[in-house]
Amino acid sequence: MVSYSESAISRLGLYPLVDYPAGHTNRSNLRAVWTGEYRQPREGEWYLSGAIVEAYQARGDYFESKYPIAKIVVVETTITITWLEEA
Repeated sequence: MVSYSESAISRLGLYPLVDYPAGHTNRSNLRAVWTGEYRQPREGEWYLSGAIVEAYQARGDYFESKYPIAKIVVVETTITITWLEEA
C-alpha cells in the first residue's frame, strides 16, 4: 500500500492555504511546502490534507491521524519577456 505522503504530496509542490496565517489578510503570494515530516500536527502548526491538497493550520492537539507537516513560504513571481524577431 502506498502511503498518503508518497502518493499525493511532493517536496517540490506549492500548496494553497485554506487559513490565513497570523498577521496576514492576503494569501495571494503565500503557499505551503511539505517539510518532509509526517506525524500528528501540533496546535498552530500547518499540515497538508485533502483530495486536492491544501494547507490547514491545526487549531488544537486533538489529531489522531498523521499528516504531512508544512511550512509557509512567500512566492515571488518573475516575468520574463522575450521578443521574437518578425519573419
